[in-house]
Amino acid sequence: MAAPGAASAMSVSALSFSAKSVDATTGSATIELNWTMTSSNPNASGFGGDIHIRRTNLKTGTYIGTELAVGFDSQGSPLGDVTIEPGATPASSTYTWTVPVPQYGVGTKTTWAVSEIQGGDGAGDSIDWTAPQLSAFPRTFTARTTADQGSPSLDQIALAQGMQATVYESSGQGATLRYQLDSQEAKSGVYGGTVVVTGPGGRKARGAFAIGWDWSEGYQGCGNIGWMQRQVLDCTVTVSLPAGLPEGDWKVTEVDLTSNAGVTHAYTGLSEAAVHVTSDSVLSATGFAFTPSQIDSWHSPVPTAQFSLRPSGVVGGVSSVQLTTWGNNANECQQLSTVPTVQADGTVTVPVRGLPRQFSCQLTGLIITDGHGNQAVYGSSLGAPDVDATLTNIPDAVLPTVDGVTVTPRTVAANDTQTWIKLTINLSASTAGVNGIDLYLVDASGHAESIQSGGVPTTFSGPLDEYFTLPQGTAPGTYTIGFRLQDQGYKTVSYGLPGSGSQPMPGGPVTLAVTDPVTAR
Repeated sequence: MAAPGAASAMSVSALSFSAKSVDATTGSATIELNWTMTSSNPNASGFGGDIHIRRTNLKTGTYIGTELAVGFDSQGSPLGDVTIEPGATPASSTYTWTVPVPQYGVGTKTTWAVSEIQGGDGAGDSIDWTAPQLSAFPRTFTARTTADQGSPSLDQIALAQGMQATVYESSGQGATLRYQLDSQEAKSGVYGGTVVVTGPGGRKARGAFAIGWDWSEGYQGCGNIGWMQRQVLDCTVTVSLPAGLPEGDWKVTEVDLTSNAGVTHAYTGLSEAAVHVTSDSVLSATGFAFTPSQIDSWHSPVPTAQFSLRPSGVVGGVSSVQLTTWGNNANECQQLSTVPTVQADGTVTVPVRGLPRQFSCQLTGLIITDGHGNQAVYGSSLGAPDVDATLTNIPDAVLPTVDGVTVTPRTVAANDTQTWIKLTINLSASTAGVNGIDLYLVDASGHAESIQSGGVPTTFSGPLDEYFTLPQGTAPGTYTIGFRLQDQGYKTVSYGLPGSGSQPMPGGPVTLAVTDPVTAR
């Protein structure tokens, strides 16, 4: 790389189009752009970079619409749009790009110009040439085009995914609003636009987008972009609000959309819902807590808890308390109502609960609204002060304990695979109950063969009945029965199975005699 202020060993020694003009009105015109890259660095190993051309307003020197661009390397280009002329060396290569010329333009005549060349020589030297350097070459051509006087449609403007209708303005940093829009322009395509929002006192803020070309990603800058930018979907536009704004609503009042032909249309009279911006300076709250902070969701129905807070600056009472996000466990807890209850001590509460089984929910987003429309925002997911309140299930601390086991009948013939055998397991109370069982027959050598496994009705204490039939091909002999129990927290305990991890069967082994069919007769 050349030192700061030093000239690069690289340069463009030639650049021109194959013609001064072309008729693009049929939609199938092409033109060739030729350029030569050179390097005086003896270690140059070949060139790579990208080249751009853009519609140009000759009177003002400004560019119009999205560029046409292509990458190139020592082999040409990945898609074959660029070829290398014979005789290329690591220090000098001439390229030809066959450019498809768009049919539609600013008018019946459109001027295109090479707007930028970026590249490197593989030895640390690089260039990024724009109009000041490229103007030394015949860098323009004129295309006969079909005039496109249409403007992009505004098919949708809405808050971007994940954007809340209430936004916290952190001290000294302002606030950020994000919108998502869909647009189409069937001829020259969509180039860019501006979203205008209006807030308290008529203050305005703007956010803009423009479709550009990136060497690694192609056309970028506005969501999902269709061929020749004729359609853009889920285009995200960011509007930054300055710090120190008064609390109030901001609403999209105008969207300006511009085509690649330079035609702009302003859309007004929009119905997009307002975004409320607050710094918690009018309405605020403290004392965030869940009561109780642990609930027993192992049993059904799941008990509720109350989320409580102590508001201040309330006008017209608290009308809504909305818990918006729950950290990484968004699907494990739910708010049952946003309508608060005022308690005798002045706190307000809303009911919540966790979903059955194990959960731990840390509240990361909270919006409070009073009867006058004032709002307060809390929680890290909204860029606001932390709530610091977590709701959890009681720990799965007491595992299932077996008090006794019986089997009926205790004898079955080896070929009898139709008789249902009933195993009754008496359970002591546990935290999470039993909802699954794996059942085994253990032979005299200590080998355990699986009989069946699956879910069972959740049982916390008392008898649990499991029915099974003798597996096909079971040899005559005396077997013991073993099993593994699983609770709702996916913890397991074993009884009567080989190995040190299994507990002995209370009252001794539970046996099943499998008799020879002849003896049984």
